[in-house]
Amino acid sequence: MSGQIVSEGQFLFYCFLSGICITVAYDCLRIFRRVKRHGTVWVALEDLIFWFCAAIFLFYVLYETNNGVIRWFSIAGAAVGMLIYKYVIGEHLVEIMSTIIKRIQDVVSKILKILFRPVKRLFNRVSGKLKKEKRKLKKQFKKKLTGNIKKVKITLCKRKKQKDKRGNYEP
Repeated sequence: MSGQIVSEGQFLFYCFLSGICITVAYDCLRIFRRVKRHGTVWVALEDLIFWFCAAIFLFYVLYETNNGVIRWFSIAGAAVGMLIYKYVIGEHLVEIMSTIIKRIQDVVSKILKILFRPVKRLFNRVSGKLKKEKRKLKKQFKKKLTGNIKKVKITLCKRKKQKDKRGNYEP
């Protein structure tokens, strides 16, 4: 076999592997999205960043293996790698991994709830006492403020009654 054909076969194989790598990375992103729900804006932003990075990666592979020359079979090789991985392994892997990660999260959250239960009880007791103190201080402040308002009103009423002969208020 000619050296040229062997190098073209290696190039096709590298493109095939790069397609698989890109799809594996995207499946990791899909698993992350299933575990932690995202809004539409975040999904779009993540996709934009992912495909930008995938394009740079594919260009790097093409540059290193074929001096940056884009050939139709290189794109076809990457696409075939993506499709084979997606339909043979990808769908099952995403489902299994996201389920495992969710179950691990559930177990860890239950353990943390059990561990932090005494802290939560202490916090609730302290916050309850602080609320009582806050209500008591608020009541005392309201009484003092009401008393001071009454004193100001009485003082103002006395001042109105103390007019001089010209109708001006006396100091």
